[in-house]
Order: sequence, then C-alpha cells, then structure tokens
Amino acid sequence: MFPAVYFYRKDRVGRLIGGLTSIEEQKLTIPEILLLLAAGAGFAQYANVLMAILQNWIQSTTYGDTMSKITSGKSLFMMIFWMGIIAPIAEEMIFRWLVYLRLRDHFSVLVSAVLSAAFFGIYHGNIPQAVYAFILGALFAWFLEMGGNKWVSVFLHIGANTWILIFGEYAEMLVKKFGAGMLLMSYGILAVAMIGAYQYFARKGEKRGYRAV
Repeated sequence: MFPAVYFYRKDRVGRLIGGLTSIEEQKLTIPEILLLLAAGAGFAQYANVLMAILQNWIQSTTYGDTMSKITSGKSLFMMIFWMGIIAPIAEEMIFRWLVYLRLRDHFSVLVSAVLSAAFFGIYHGNIPQAVYAFILGALFAWFLEMGGNKWVSVFLHIGANTWILIFGEYAEMLVKKFGAGMLLMSYGILAVAMIGAYQYFARKGEKRGYRAV
C-alpha cells in the first residue's frame, strides 16, 4: 500500500503543476460515509447474485473456489481488517486515485470509468471475478466523480468487501434462525441504500459540475 501512496501523491503533484486539476475536494459527512458503506454492501450483494448466475451459465466454480481458499481457516476479524479495509484502500489508490483520475484528465467520465474498471477486472484474473470487479469498479469511479472526494470510492469498496465477508459468515445461520424473510429484508434495505446513494450523489455531482478531483 505504501508504494501506492507514494505514486498517488507524486502523480497528484504532477497533475496540479501541469494544470490538469485545481479542484478542491468536497468534505464527506458522517451520514454520507454511512450511506456509502451501505450502498457498497448493496452493490456487492447484487453483483454476487449476478456472479452466481454467470457461474452457473458458464459452469465454473472459480469464483467460489477462490473465495473459499482466501477465507478458509482465517478469523473473521482478520479478514475484515485485511480484505475489508486494507485491500480496498490499496486497490482504490491504484485503480481510482491513479488510473481513473489520470484518465479523467483526458477523457469523459464514461470512457475513464470503463477503462479503469476494465483494468480492475483484468487484475482479478478470472472471468467471474473480472466481471464482478468491472461492475463495481465502474460504479466506484462514477461515485468518486459525483462525490468529489477520493475517499468516496474507498468507503464504497470497504462496504462491499466487509459486507460480503460478514454475509458469507452469518447468512446461513440467520436464515435458519429467522427464516428466508430475514434474507429478503436485507436485500430490500440494501436496494434502498443503493438507490438513495445514487440519487444523492447524482444531485451532488450535478451541483458541483461533474469533475473529479
């Protein structure tokens, strides 16, 4: 992660000196951060449903096998720390703070988001994970643009990864204890968070003029 910090800071200075950006970052409030975490969880949950369909269609178990290898024998606390917090920060520094923001200096939001998401997908190394990462990567870039703060994508990513870890650990137990209604309710709550976050940050982006930091 430290090399990513170094290269981002160096690139940020270069962009400022070169006149590619002079945009001040928007401050994030606590409610905005909570909304981003919840929306990230929602995006990850629904993207996981898509991955399940995709895996069934291509008859691949790669995604599930990879996740099992990563999480097997590890405590939930350590997984949340490394995979839910540290990994998202490092990946956002590279794929959004460096790749997306640099592309955004020269291209539109759509082109920059798609290209940076494509790199993010390829980085994950197999088709199901690449599709999953591409979808989330494009969403993270769009929200970064609308929110005007580089930590927007980080909180989305943390929400996504942490939720998947917790959901994977406790979903089966909760369904057995409270029934499928609990699962359906969680999908509904996450859908509300996703829609609410989209509407809120779209308005915020329109107000500030659709320009990344």
